[in-house]
Amino acid sequence: MVRATKGVLLTCDPAVKQIILNLDERKKFIIQDLDMEHILVSADMVEEIKQELEAELEKNTFSLGVGEG
Repeated sequence: MVRATKGVLLTCDPAVKQIILNLDERKKFIIQDLDMEHILVSADMVEEIKQELEAELEKNTFSLGVGEG
């Protein structure tokens, strides 16, 4: 029997893809890992993936503290 799943194709660089793969370990949303820059994910999880990814990228942002103190 054939089963169809609605998905969204994400294109990203390998570093961001690794973060997404790590996020997938907590919440299974990846349908298919296609290649180094493309992932097919569940359509209903796209907004949540964006929010989680932004939070992870914010953690890794370096600030020089210009104008502080």
